[in-house]
Amino acid sequence: MAEPALLSLIEAADFLGLHPNTVRRYVRQAVIPGGKIGRDWRFVEADLVAWLRGRYPDDARMHLGADDKEALWHSGNVQIPIMLTSQPRTEAELNILLAQPTGKKRRNTTTS
Repeated sequence: MAEPALLSLIEAADFLGLHPNTVRRYVRQAVIPGGKIGRDWRFVEADLVAWLRGRYPDDARMHLGADDKEALWHSGNVQIPIMLTSQPRTEAELNILLAQPTGKKRRNTTTS
């Protein structure tokens, strides 16, 4: 079994797209899961993903299929495809979509 990924305050803030002070305030208010180890805040990445998914609207949450192997994406505002060519998204595919983008950050392109 793989060890859970522990994130620092800065890493958790980057992961959630929030300012570190906002993350610190949320964890003190018990809005997001996290804990202090010594003087440093630590967050389990899977807990942050679960917290984020818990904030989805009810009609857009992922529900396990009848065989518990396949997760289907249900949403009330998605048009039903005419040709049934779209495949249901698995939980692994949704994790990839939620993953933090990687690569170079764009430089400021303003001119003086």
